[in-house]
Amino acid sequence: MRWFVVIAVVLAGCGAQAPPMPEGLAFRTQKLVGMPHPNPAALPEFSLYGDGTVLRPGPAAGALQTAESVHIGQDRAEEFYQDAHDAGLAKNQLIENTHVIDGYAQVFVLNSGGQRFVTTAVNPEDSELLDFQDSLHVDGPATPYRPTKIAAVGWAPDSSQQGRPWPFAALDQRTKEGNCVVLDAAKAETIARETPKGTRWRSGEGSYVVVFRPLLPDESTCADLDV
Repeated sequence: MRWFVVIAVVLAGCGAQAPPMPEGLAFRTQKLVGMPHPNPAALPEFSLYGDGTVLRPGPAAGALQTAESVHIGQDRAEEFYQDAHDAGLAKNQLIENTHVIDGYAQVFVLNSGGQRFVTTAVNPEDSELLDFQDSLHVDGPATPYRPTKIAAVGWAPDSSQQGRPWPFAALDQRTKEGNCVVLDAAKAETIARETPKGTRWRSGEGSYVVVFRPLLPDESTCADLDV
C-alpha cells in the first residue's frame, strides 16, 4: 500500500472568523485509496468555489467520468467555508491512525488568506473531522458541468499491443494515477462516452486502460490531478 501525501507550512486558527472567500477554489475534499486504485483519477467528492458553486461527481458515461454543478448561493457557501476553518483545516497537517494498516486517506484542501493548506487524514477517527466530512452534501437542482479540457489517464499498463489504437496525443505525462494527457473536450468527449469502461488502448510501446476525467475550473494540467 502506497500513500502520497502533501505537507507544507503551518497556521492555526480554529474558531476564528474565516477570511473572505477566494474567487476560485475555496475548499475541496477527496478520498485517496491505496494502489492498485479501484477507481483511478476519481473526481473530488466536493469542490466549493467562491461564486457559491459546488462541483461533485456525476454519473459515469462509458469511460468518461462526469461532474455536476449545484449553485448553493453565497450565504451557504460561506457557511461551508467557515465550517472548514472551525474544523481546524487552516493549516498543513498529516493526521495518522496507527491502529489501521490498510484503508484510505481523506485529503482536505483549503485556500485561505492567500495560502493553500492541505490536511491529510489517514483512516480518520477524529469525530469532529468526520462530522464535518459527513456535512459536505448539498441539495437543489444539479446541472451537468461542461469542461473545456479532459484528462485521459492510462493505468494498468501492459507491454502487449492488444487493444484499440490510441487516437490522441501520447499518454506521456506521469501522474500518481498513471500516464496522462490533456485533451480538448470537444474532440474527446464523444469517444470517451462511447467507449465502454475498462477498454484497453494501444499507445506507444504498450497498452493501457484509459479513464477520461473532466478538468475542473481550477485545473489545467495533468499535474493538477495530484492532490
